[in-house]
Amino acid sequence: MDSRERVELIRKGNEYFNNGDMTRAEAIFVKTGYRDGLTRLADYLFYEKRQPLFALKYYRMVNRQDKVAEIFERMVFAFGRLLGKEPPPQKVELPPLKVSPKLKILAEEILRNNEAAGEK
Repeated sequence: MDSRERVELIRKGNEYFNNGDMTRAEAIFVKTGYRDGLTRLADYLFYEKRQPLFALKYYRMVNRQDKVAEIFERMVFAFGRLLGKEPPPQKVELPPLKVSPKLKILAEEILRNNEAAGEK
């Protein structure tokens, strides 16, 4: 398909989408590979229709890994609830704090000065 034909199809797909004919809009967006249209379709399915598994297909087509991960996280949470288990709290492990020796000496001096000022 040439670029002119693609543009015309995308316009028609947008028209279908805006009029609520998602089936026809989907067919055109998939055929043309129109990323914005596929994303809007996925958002519609995910947020308005509350059908995340259908939305997942389109998020994958447009490589929206953030949305794919969000859907998977929700699925794991729901599965855990179904099994009667609460998901474990997420822990973040930070690397050990590295403090320069000069900064450490300066901090200790400030603490000593504050303690000395408090005793007066």
